[in-house]
Amino acid sequence: MRQWQEDERAFDDYFYAFAPQRLLSLSDQELFQEFECYHNLSKKRFTSSSIIDHFALGTDQKIADLLRLEAGPFEKESNFTNVFSIATAPVHQSFINEAEISLLRIAILVQSGKYIDDPDIIDLLTIHKQAFFWTKNNYRKAQVLSLDHFKEEIAAWLRTGVDLKEMLKKIEGTSVANQEAKEQLFASYPLRPILLRLLKISEDFTRWQDERKRATYFSIHLGTMLMSEMAKRRGVDPELTKQMLLEEVGSWFIDNTLGIDELRERQNRCVAFWKEGETRVYTGSEEFDGIHSILLGENKEDDAQDLRGLVACLGRARGTARIVKSVEEISKVQDGDILVAVMTRPDYVVAMKKAAAIVTDEGGITSHAAIVSRELGVPCIIATKKATKIFKDGDFLEVNAHHNWVRKITTI
Repeated sequence: MRQWQEDERAFDDYFYAFAPQRLLSLSDQELFQEFECYHNLSKKRFTSSSIIDHFALGTDQKIADLLRLEAGPFEKESNFTNVFSIATAPVHQSFINEAEISLLRIAILVQSGKYIDDPDIIDLLTIHKQAFFWTKNNYRKAQVLSLDHFKEEIAAWLRTGVDLKEMLKKIEGTSVANQEAKEQLFASYPLRPILLRLLKISEDFTRWQDERKRATYFSIHLGTMLMSEMAKRRGVDPELTKQMLLEEVGSWFIDNTLGIDELRERQNRCVAFWKEGETRVYTGSEEFDGIHSILLGENKEDDAQDLRGLVACLGRARGTARIVKSVEEISKVQDGDILVAVMTRPDYVVAMKKAAAIVTDEGGITSHAAIVSRELGVPCIIATKKATKIFKDGDFLEVNAHHNWVRKITTI
C-alpha cells in the first residue's frame, strides 16, 4: 500500500507541475523522453487501482444475496431495494461534486450582489480553474476550461433563479445523510461482520474508483498535450495519433517505422488483440470481422419488453428513451427523458441532470452511474446487461426503481 501511495503521489505531482509551454524548448529526443516519463508514471499510477475491478465483478450481487438472507425476508421487493440502496450508498464526495461545490461558493457571492468581473471574484475563479480545468475531459479528448466557461456556468445557475445556498447545502449534506441513513439501517438490521466488512470495503473502493477516474482525466490531459506537440512537429493531424498503442509512439515519432497510412486504416476501423504479453492491431476486414464475432458474438434480435438489474437509486419515472453511446450523443437528452447507456462517465453528468431516470447495461455499486444518480436523486437501475440493445431512441419507458424493472410502454 505504501508503494501504491507513493506512485499515486508521484503521478499527481507530475500533473500539477506540468507546463505545456516547456515542451516547445525540447528537442525531439527530449520530447520523447518526456513522453516516456509520463507513460511510466501513468502505468505505475494505475497498477494499484486494478484491484477495484476484481472486487466490483460480482460483489454487488453477493452483497444483495447476503442482505436478502440476513435482513429478509421482505414482504415487498420495494422494501429490499430500499435497504440495498441505503446500504450501498456512497459516503464520500466525488470529484464532480467537489468541483460543483467550489464553483457554487463563488456563484453564491455573485448571487448576493458581487459583480462577476469583480477582481475578488476573478481571483477565486482563477483558483477554481487551476483546480478543475480538466473536469470536462473524456476518453476521446482533453479540454482546458477557461474562466469564461466557469462564468457561463455561474450565469446559467443565476438564470434559473434557484436558491444556490440551498443547492450547496443539499450537495454538501449528501454524504452525511447517506452515512446517517446507514447507521439507522444497521441499528434496525443487525448484520453479520462479513457483510458489514463488504459494505465498508465497497465504500472505500467507491472512493478509490473516483480517484482513479480523476487520475484518468489527468492522464488524458498530459497525453494530449505531449502527443499534440509531437503531431505538430511531424505535420500530422493529432486525431491520428490516437490510433497507436503507447508502446508504438517511439516507432512513429523517433524511428519512423509506423506510417501514417496504417494509422488512417486504424481510424476507419481496427481491433487490438492482446495475447500472451503481446498486443496486435488488426485492420483487415476478414480479421476484424472474425475477432469481432469471437469477442461479441452475433447480433440477435431480442423482443423482451422489460428488464431488471440492480437498483442504484430509488424512484419511479416515465419518459422517452435516449440511447447514448458516446459523449457526442449526450445532447439528445432533454429534460424528462430516460437516459439509456452502456455505462456513464463524468462527461455524461450534464445529461444525467436532465434525465428523469438512468438505465445502464453495465456497472456495479461502485460505478459512476450508481454514485451520481444517488447524488442527484435520479431513479437509476444499473447492470441490466442489454438495455441499449433492447430499447431504441423514442421508445416510451417506465422505470420503477422501487421494484427493479424497466419496461417499454406501448400505450400511454
